[in-house]
Amino acid sequence: MNREEVSLTVTLQELQHIVPKKAQAEMEKAQRARLKHKPEEEIVHLKRAVRIDPEYIAARNNLGICLMSVDPAFAVAEWEEAIKVNPRKGVLFNNLAVGYSALDRLPAAERAARTAMVLDKTSDRARALLGLILFDQQKYTSETLALLERSSRSYSVAHVYAARVLVKLGEFRKAKTHIQAYLSSGEVEYREDATELLGFIDRADQTTRLSPDRF
Repeated sequence: MNREEVSLTVTLQELQHIVPKKAQAEMEKAQRARLKHKPEEEIVHLKRAVRIDPEYIAARNNLGICLMSVDPAFAVAEWEEAIKVNPRKGVLFNNLAVGYSALDRLPAAERAARTAMVLDKTSDRARALLGLILFDQQKYTSETLALLERSSRSYSVAHVYAARVLVKLGEFRKAKTHIQAYLSSGEVEYREDATELLGFIDRADQTTRLSPDRF
């Protein structure tokens, strides 16, 4: 998930909103705590910043990120409140979609991810996220495949999920090219899964080629 303060997209709300100095000071303390790897201290300062300035979008967004691993429902509530203040910020909908997914609220996650794409049409992250959410709902469609394939240029793991969609569609050889692309990317997190899937694809493709032809 992205932190609001590093987002390159600036909305009208951000240009017009003046953050009180006390809230800014708490945000700075939170950032120092993050650099020192003190998450509990960071949360304390972010909560203070939000109490001082409930419309401080960056503080709410970062608080949600900090809370995701310990209390995803709380994180979702922060992003929902932030969106009420600034409904034109794509990163908020991206993060909200992640939160909904963690709570297994996949239809809501899909809606949030689609809104994120509308707000940021050039974001490969938004495409990858929507593709993964559709995959988790077992929507193995051309839309899901297109989202994953297009975002794979920025997120190599999308190759693995694109391959899984293609396997569901019976397109084993095209699936193999995606797995090979992932394995050559240098990423290792999903290497075991990718290698296992490659073996399955090779066996399935061989079986398909040896099957009798049907009229």
